[in-house]
Amino acid sequence: MTDATAPPPQGAGPPEEQRHAERRRGEQRRMARALWQGATALLIALVALVAAAVLGWRLLGVERTLERHRSENELAGRDLETLRRAIARLEADAAATRAGLAELPPLGRRLDAIDERVGSIEQRIEAPQRAVARVEAANLVELAGHRLALERDVGGAVRLFEAASARLAGLKDPASLAERAQLARDTAALRAVPAPDVGALGARLVAAGAAVRELPMLGMIKDQYVPPGEQPTPGPGFARAWQQLRILSDLITVRRVSDAAVRLVSMEEIGVRRHHLETLLFAARLAALRGDDADYAANLADARDWLERFFDVQSPQGKAVDAELAALARSRVSPDIPDVSGSLKLLRRAAP
Repeated sequence: MTDATAPPPQGAGPPEEQRHAERRRGEQRRMARALWQGATALLIALVALVAAAVLGWRLLGVERTLERHRSENELAGRDLETLRRAIARLEADAAATRAGLAELPPLGRRLDAIDERVGSIEQRIEAPQRAVARVEAANLVELAGHRLALERDVGGAVRLFEAASARLAGLKDPASLAERAQLARDTAALRAVPAPDVGALGARLVAAGAAVRELPMLGMIKDQYVPPGEQPTPGPGFARAWQQLRILSDLITVRRVSDAAVRLVSMEEIGVRRHHLETLLFAARLAALRGDDADYAANLADARDWLERFFDVQSPQGKAVDAELAALARSRVSPDIPDVSGSLKLLRRAAP
């Protein structure tokens, strides 16, 4: 927008040109003013249009809200009327019920008498059930004791104790609670018993039996002579002559080991002796599986005695087998059974 008070440009022309320039500047000012006024009017019109739209939207929302409230008030009025009718029906029913109960004054006494009779009948029914449950639990505990004494079966005894406790689970009298507590203590004591590693003992016995097949036996004939040690052959001279003399001296060795080794034994007797030792080790394995400590120790003792009598226990193989059998003899194949007779005593005491 051109400033109306701006001075004329330097070096202006004649007055006529100045007037034309002045008119052009006036027209430009009027056009700029008209454009500004039009833009302002358009902006005001847009603002008014937006305000009218917002106002119309608000009025429409208010009208919808009023319509919803009117609908809700109508529904509430109908619900209130329905509720009043329901209350009236309930009051009528309550009045009829009170009238009916007023006609039955002896019913409470009759119900009390029925409850007493039912309670006495339940007690009569539960008494034999408790007795039967205690007898069954006592039989299970007694069977567990037999398994512990005869088979040393701790796992089976634990399962039998758990079955006895489950049989008493339905009883509510104080005596059954004490019996179940004692059963739980005895079961925990059995679970704490360390089980011997019978599998490892059996594997070691199998390995010892396999080693017996290669053990040197007293009185057996060797297939060929094996020198006691490998030595390089010296050159001709005194050293070689001395070695030949030592070899000749080692050809014959007389040594009395035991009375059983005085005579030579045949191949059949060698086989019988090996088979007998293997049989003793197999019997020890069976005793370990049964958990029989006495039979296990007796078989290992017989095996060691047989080994010392007929086999060369001075050889490295014999020493190794003898040491393994001695270590196996110190092992236990049955656990130490704790005293779990408290449960059976309580159950027998409470049984009829």
